[in-house]
Amino acid sequence: MGKSVVPALWISTLAAACLLLSGCGGGEDGSTETTDNAGNRPAADTPSPNEVPTSPKEAGPIEQAVHSGNALAVPLSQRGDLLQATLDEIDAAKSRYRSARVALFNLADDGTARADGASLTGIDWYPSHDAALLEATFGVNASVLTANAVYESGYTPKERGLAVAGQGPDAEAGRYLVMGGNPMRNDDRGVTVSESMHQFMDNALGWLTREKDLGQQPFDVVITHLDDSYYFPDESATRAWLTQRYGNQVRFNPANACDNAQLGDCLANRPDLVIVSQHANEQTDPELIASQLQVARKNGIPLLYMHLNGDLKPLGKAILSRLQVRHIGDNYWHRLGLRDFDARDVLDQLPGDIAAIQRMLRHFQARDYAFDLSLCEGDCSNLAGYQAEFQRGAETVRRMMRHFDRQQLNLFDRSGFRFQKLLALYADHLRQTIQYPMDRINTDTTAFLESLFADHAVYNTRTVNPAQSDMGNFSRSDFSHVTPTSETVTRTSKRSFRAAGVYALPGETVSVTRKDDAPVATTIFVNTQRPGATHLFEEDGYNRPKYLRTPEFPLAPGDTITFTSPYGGPIQIGFDRNGETVELAFERVGKHPFWDGPDDDQSFREALIAGDYDWAEIATAGFEVHSTLEKMRESINSPDWNSASDLANATERYVSNLPHVLAGFQGSGIDKAAEVHDFAQAKGWAVQNIDIVKHMNADQATCGYGCSGNPYDAYWAFDPVSHGDLHELGHGLEKDRFLFPGWDHHASTNYYSYFAKSRYFQDTGRDPACQGLPFREHFDQLQTSQTEPDPQSAMQQASLTGWSDGAAIYLQMMMLAQHEQALDNGWLLLARLHLLDRAFARATNNDSNWADKRHSLGFDQYSRDEASAISRENWLLIALSVVTERDMRDYLQMWGFKFSPKALNQVASLGLQAMPRTYIASGSEAYCKGFDNKQAVPVDGASPWPL
Repeated sequence: MGKSVVPALWISTLAAACLLLSGCGGGEDGSTETTDNAGNRPAADTPSPNEVPTSPKEAGPIEQAVHSGNALAVPLSQRGDLLQATLDEIDAAKSRYRSARVALFNLADDGTARADGASLTGIDWYPSHDAALLEATFGVNASVLTANAVYESGYTPKERGLAVAGQGPDAEAGRYLVMGGNPMRNDDRGVTVSESMHQFMDNALGWLTREKDLGQQPFDVVITHLDDSYYFPDESATRAWLTQRYGNQVRFNPANACDNAQLGDCLANRPDLVIVSQHANEQTDPELIASQLQVARKNGIPLLYMHLNGDLKPLGKAILSRLQVRHIGDNYWHRLGLRDFDARDVLDQLPGDIAAIQRMLRHFQARDYAFDLSLCEGDCSNLAGYQAEFQRGAETVRRMMRHFDRQQLNLFDRSGFRFQKLLALYADHLRQTIQYPMDRINTDTTAFLESLFADHAVYNTRTVNPAQSDMGNFSRSDFSHVTPTSETVTRTSKRSFRAAGVYALPGETVSVTRKDDAPVATTIFVNTQRPGATHLFEEDGYNRPKYLRTPEFPLAPGDTITFTSPYGGPIQIGFDRNGETVELAFERVGKHPFWDGPDDDQSFREALIAGDYDWAEIATAGFEVHSTLEKMRESINSPDWNSASDLANATERYVSNLPHVLAGFQGSGIDKAAEVHDFAQAKGWAVQNIDIVKHMNADQATCGYGCSGNPYDAYWAFDPVSHGDLHELGHGLEKDRFLFPGWDHHASTNYYSYFAKSRYFQDTGRDPACQGLPFREHFDQLQTSQTEPDPQSAMQQASLTGWSDGAAIYLQMMMLAQHEQALDNGWLLLARLHLLDRAFARATNNDSNWADKRHSLGFDQYSRDEASAISRENWLLIALSVVTERDMRDYLQMWGFKFSPKALNQVASLGLQAMPRTYIASGSEAYCKGFDNKQAVPVDGASPWPL
């Protein structure tokens, strides 16, 4: 061949016999021929395997739709033709890489084993646990090695790709093979690599370079970005393997001579093959390297990518995204490999997930689903056939489309991807005739599932995406009364996302340009609803699209992204760090009711009255409300608030500030309570900082009438001092460790609500409307127990385990701690308990931390292993004694709790003043108006209830 990658750097493979790492050269010049997947030159008028034919004006409506991206080029009456075209493409794409597999496994042309025994029909390869699992993009490339075994006991075999082969869309482009591991390294380290696997690699190099026998003619290889560490000797192992297999026929560059900035020069000399991994250093620009490799492939240079380790690093991500190969997992968790792998078994089979899509589409075509949706329970997993005949296919499509969205890959701007385009177009078509509400009993099964498929198949990264004609109770579809506008938005970044204050109109292409260069990863997405808020299988519960929230679209400094949502909705900005100024220029967006400060009071109220949109948002520094129009009107029209500013100020105080004070946090907008911070300082504990935005969707709840999370969601209108809102917020702050055994999990939830409400009463004098708790009932039970032979057992038999029981017992401890002057503010007992809980968790991370902190934590009689295994009630005995600085043994035993001798001895060793057997008399709701002036009563079996 006579070509050289970097002429001065070539080393003879004859010398390599001594040096072990080099190759030799020599030979005649040659050029890479353009051939089909079987090694034959294609006819001049044959499009490449996955190229979309250009659509001339006389082309049919389906080709016009594929070419333009507009599903409405196909009349609604011809939807069946669009579906048939999708099924036809599955059949066509199935065989697209058949000839490649025949070549890679040295099979006969008909797919059988060759008579001379040279076919590879029993490959063994364990890529080790340090490998990646891969997924091909159907029709674009194909999995050629698929795991069929596990190599360690206790793991389950799974169908996962270990190697993906591809070429197109240009027939002259360099072929590529992506491998989840490096078999050369595996062999070097003594991991299972059969001779047939070595022969597969020989065949792979032959297929990649379009040569019939590499051993008979010289070829040049660029080796770039391979690691050569102890565990990953990829560089030396790959070079040694090439030398062993091809001797003086192979030439390659010295180690690291083609990495980073040198790669361009190496590629300029048009090598016959590039071998690369995701190994990088500080000088590596992943996007530059990936782009150079992409250009090399377009120029006909083939690529062998062998993944380093099991995770996905920036260079690997950049390369794989351009090849349309997905990294779907780390083999560390699966231990998958090949045992006696025979490609003949899968030669003419569809990948399992694609076969699931095919089954689903065939059912749509025949309208012959055999299961009865009326028998669904929960998520319908109980229904035979639902998972295999619909759900698996729909989820595969959803995963596929979300992948393209996250990559910001506009399929309709590219050749190829015909199968994926047809799926998207078919879903677009379905959205034009969906009508809500539907339910599983009265709606035709196929119509129900076609609609649900359309929800799964939403794909936004394109310029044509017709608005869905009926969006149920999510939103109107017609926004013809709104003129799209441009808006520049500046936000200070705060995890995990903030409202942008602009609205994506359904079917309208939005453009976003990032004007800043701040060091913060930024994403754009539309809507905040959770999928579970659409209750598919309840009566008339399918009342809107299920997947309203888009994937997050990455937006780097200086970049512009475009997307078109069929649903529209409020736009959000995601951040991975706080405190950076980000400036975004939006084009062709709407301006829905959005409050971001006092200057917006009037315009916000006017926009709510105008009702041009069905969603409204209020954004405070630490909490944002995403609300339906009607629910926001209800929030604003509450007699407690005179303006949006009043509502926002109350939100900052009673939602963002006070609950987090009680949870023992510090941060922006959170008051510093001396009894918390001074206590932490004296103990040498950290007060954890919290600085994230929390969110509420006033809309539909995912579970119950309100459902926790961030965002939490609810059927009610937001109110910053309502128990429902503060209760759901409390679920994000509560700790299971604070529950005594057997207690209802809600027993740790409501203190954050009660505390905020108590301060609301102090601030305004208005009724805080706190829940009633069984203080009188508990008092009577305690007094009665004192007359029994075994008071502790009597209280255990009382079974005070309900949520209100737990809340009342904790409030008794808080009120008593304040009465006994253990704390000036008894509520803060819980804040101190949070401090100790976090300090305890950090201390038990390692022996050094435990040795340093065990004394201040009050657990100095416990080893780290004992502390890590301590039961909940024993932990609480010690922890409550530490944070109240009172000996809680007798007091807690009064309530019927039992503890181990070790925990009792630990508390005794602290030498604390005993907490007395005293009960604080309170009306059922009076605790919420303050702990002062409460009467203390001895628990002696005789004293009467004083109120």
